[in-house]
Amino acid sequence: MKERIKKYTNIEKTLRKKLNQVEDILKSNERNAVKVELINEILSDITNKFIDIHHRALTDQMTGFVNRHFLNEFLKKTMRISLRYGHSLSLAIIDIDCFKNINDAFGHNTGDMVIKSIAEIIKRNIRSSDVVSRYGGDEFIIVFPTTKLTDAKMVMERIKQAVKEYDFGNGLRSGISYGLADLKGKHKLFEDLIKDADDKLYQAKQKRTDPNLLKK
Repeated sequence: MKERIKKYTNIEKTLRKKLNQVEDILKSNERNAVKVELINEILSDITNKFIDIHHRALTDQMTGFVNRHFLNEFLKKTMRISLRYGHSLSLAIIDIDCFKNINDAFGHNTGDMVIKSIAEIIKRNIRSSDVVSRYGGDEFIIVFPTTKLTDAKMVMERIKQAVKEYDFGNGLRSGISYGLADLKGKHKLFEDLIKDADDKLYQAKQKRTDPNLLKK
């Protein structure tokens, strides 16, 4: 909480400084054309800073995916549109297999590297219209708008195979399990769809063997 207060206090100080610069320029003896150019530069800098702040507020810093709050809001709106117009909508929850074992055996830096690497694999295998969130420590959610369950499953199997084949270094291998659900009339809330996929994930995790920490 203290760090958040400090961050926004620094933002306020920066903004106040920039506005003081604008005031000084207006009071200066520079030609109007020069004043306009200088002020535009400052306003552009302020805009870029706020865009950056807004972007960081909506994204997970480790993966660049949207955060949980954004995902929830996006899913709510997409569900309403899909139910209203009869569009398909699928959702997948991904869990990194036995992730705790990786942290315990190789350390948290390696664990972070595995998360980042799997995030990159996910990015390479989805469309620009699909939305991904790092929903928990080692969990991801992918929303597939206008996508049937069978098509979403093909994507998920491709991601799963890519992770299985990926060499994380030092002979470390990993894997993922996933649960997949498609939107139905029974899903009144976005939590219902997520729970449906989470139940499928639980079933997948019960069946899996441990593919992690395999040495070449």
